[in-house]
Amino acid sequence: MLKTVKRALIFILSLMIVFAATAFSMPCNETVEARTIFDVEREIKEYQNELKKLQNELAEISKNISSIENQSGQTAELLAQYWAEIEALDIEITINNAIMESYDAKRAEVITEKAIIEEDYEYRLSMYKKLMQFIYENGNVNSFELLFSADSISDYLTKRDHFNDIMNAANLLLKEIEVSIADLEALDAELSETQSKYDGYLTELNRSKLEREQKITEFETIAEELNLNSAELSDQFGEKNVQIKEIKAKIAKLEEERKKMYSMDSPFGWPVKTSSYRVTSQYGWRNDPFGKPTTEFHKGIDIACSRGTPILAVADGVVTKAQEYGGYGECIIVYHGDGISSLYAHIDNSGKNGNLPYKGDNGKPTYHVKAGDHVKKGQVIAYVGTTGRSTGYHLHFGVINNNESHPQGGQYADPNKYLPNGYYTKKTYNK
Repeated sequence: MLKTVKRALIFILSLMIVFAATAFSMPCNETVEARTIFDVEREIKEYQNELKKLQNELAEISKNISSIENQSGQTAELLAQYWAEIEALDIEITINNAIMESYDAKRAEVITEKAIIEEDYEYRLSMYKKLMQFIYENGNVNSFELLFSADSISDYLTKRDHFNDIMNAANLLLKEIEVSIADLEALDAELSETQSKYDGYLTELNRSKLEREQKITEFETIAEELNLNSAELSDQFGEKNVQIKEIKAKIAKLEEERKKMYSMDSPFGWPVKTSSYRVTSQYGWRNDPFGKPTTEFHKGIDIACSRGTPILAVADGVVTKAQEYGGYGECIIVYHGDGISSLYAHIDNSGKNGNLPYKGDNGKPTYHVKAGDHVKKGQVIAYVGTTGRSTGYHLHFGVINNNESHPQGGQYADPNKYLPNGYYTKKTYNK
């Protein structure tokens, strides 16, 4: 009995040691990117549901209006038409306001430039007048007077040069004044043109506002004829339409984000042709998927999807292996150059015994390629299966880089460095 208890205790201690080793033998630090294509898709779906709800509510309002058509002879379509015209005028008013702001800014720019040139013009004109006054007052002095009034020949030459300088300065100022006048005339023309366009858009804006007011009045009149509360009806239509516009704008923004995520540059494309998949296991340390209380270093990523899902070459290259390959089962390896290859494992082998391309009981071949074939990025090379050491239908995708190595993974590189963003939440393995 004592021996049995001892053996039981030893067994329990052994299990504790194994689990402790499992808990503390994960030499990695994983960081998760917060936003993926799935987050975007989920938000788009939520907004689409909200949009559908709002559209149903708007349809219900139209239905309520239709229920009293026979009393007034007016139709819900007429009200909807009026509201659409009012919304179009709102857009027109917004556009005209924006254009007017740009012309207003241009007008301010021209006025400022004109003020600067006018100030310069006034200064030069003032200086010119002073020089003209000096010349007028001293213009009759001849060379003999300058000579007799001079103390020496040197003094005479100096006085003569000063007088000539004054005359030259006056001529130069006159030319500069003429340039300023030309600039002012050009600015006056530009200002006049800008003001004219501004006034034109202002006229159009006032017309749009007046027309909008008339449309709203007509809308309310029809609503009153239908025994409806015009303010309430206007609020209902306005509120629902505004909400619908906002939701559509959010969906458009998310779709643009999704488009960018799908089109982000990366060395490789995505290796499966389906939107129904899950990345169930990443590169790095993980618990043994077969239930053993141990950990193992996973040398790729597992993409779970249905049997027969097309597997795509992630980049141009040449097939170096297309056969059964140990625990990988049916496997394809494609070499892309620069020492880098991609690996596709657990391929379906339902058509293994036929000729290329093999046809199996799922109607899909095992391989589309053989060793030595050249493949293009996005080309179908095989189909998802569960051959080899596998727990279910999935593609094990790996990257082999002969230029670097990892203590646990050998020459297998982290696929997260090569695959495009947006297809799954990436986890970066750090040594």
